[in-house]
Amino acid sequence: MSSSFDQVFWRAVDDLNAGRFEEVETYLELVPSTERDELAALLADVLSTRGPSPAAGTPTSEGYARALAVFDDVAGSAGPTGVLPEALRTIRHSRGIDRDLVVATLAHDFDIESSEGEKALERYYHLLESGRLLGSHLTRRLLASLSKLFELDVEDVYAGARPTAPLIPAQMSPAFGRASGHGDVRNAGERQLATATSDEERLVERLFTGGPDA
Repeated sequence: MSSSFDQVFWRAVDDLNAGRFEEVETYLELVPSTERDELAALLADVLSTRGPSPAAGTPTSEGYARALAVFDDVAGSAGPTGVLPEALRTIRHSRGIDRDLVVATLAHDFDIESSEGEKALERYYHLLESGRLLGSHLTRRLLASLSKLFELDVEDVYAGARPTAPLIPAQMSPAFGRASGHGDVRNAGERQLATATSDEERLVERLFTGGPDA
């Protein structure tokens, strides 16, 4: 990766923060052609969690169109966990981050060492990426850990987890699934940890369902 790549990426992020984000093509032209696809993917990650700036202009390049296409996919998937689930999947895939690495990182951050605790993390992270947990019930410390892993601004992650769709009443939802909208999001976490017996399983439950300050 060239030394200019990081500089251009962070310039784009700074521009977005300052409300002066330019056309994606402008940034792509500042890096070698061999690195433009990766830069476009990373910019798409940023756009997917914040939304494109009104100053971004008309799509004039394949890279820009690709970035906006990612944003459209994410925005269209918004629900009780906000845009966070689709954003996490998009970033993982574009950066080649394996889900096992996410689980291992969370286990390290929260001192989870038992197989039961790790399995609970796997189940809950799957529920999170599937949009089956309430964003308002995720803890700040969990979101802070994810923001560090995915190299995102923690405030953007908080905002991305805000619910943007009403819940499906439990009685109208399948027992466990998404056949009807987002399924029974309200109770998915409760059902998963209904059989929790260890302290680490209960810790995982609190991280994903205990509310911001749990």
